[in-house]
Amino acid sequence: MQIKNKLILLSAFTVLFSCKSEKQKLSEQIKANEEKLFNDSTKMLNTAVAKDEFDAYQKYASAYPTDTASPGFLFKAADLANGMRRPREAARLYRELISKYPNHSKIATSYFLLAFVYDNDIKQKDSAKIYYREFLEKFPTHQFAPSAKASLDQIEMGLSDEELVKIFEARLDSAKGK
Repeated sequence: MQIKNKLILLSAFTVLFSCKSEKQKLSEQIKANEEKLFNDSTKMLNTAVAKDEFDAYQKYASAYPTDTASPGFLFKAADLANGMRRPREAARLYRELISKYPNHSKIATSYFLLAFVYDNDIKQKDSAKIYYREFLEKFPTHQFAPSAKASLDQIEMGLSDEELVKIFEARLDSAKGK
């Protein structure tokens, strides 16, 4: 009986330690899906894999909010939402990243992309102005600052893209002396 109990206990430990944690399984699923996100020949987004990956990124960030990978996964989920033409979900994820991880390396880019999504995809110019202004206040020297400033100016002047292009062309022509 003693040997039988030891074998049962040994089997239980083997099963317990050979099983992967949910966190590890999810992390491995994410890594495997990332390798399949884009078609090798066309470089187009594989939408079926993208949907699974979008869910997995969010699940991981929700289940393990203190893990160092979570803010990066939120950013990637927002990026996928953009790629899948789901701008409201992208905006929600950028806002979540900004509020939960204000010191993450992708925060400046998240502010800019949040403003951009509101401006160009959701067509909520008032929200876009708020986020462009916040971006410019917090990150005035960021590489996207000139673009944010130009976008904010365009919204505030009420110019269409075509009108803005005409203004830039006129400026270029006058600079060339035409």
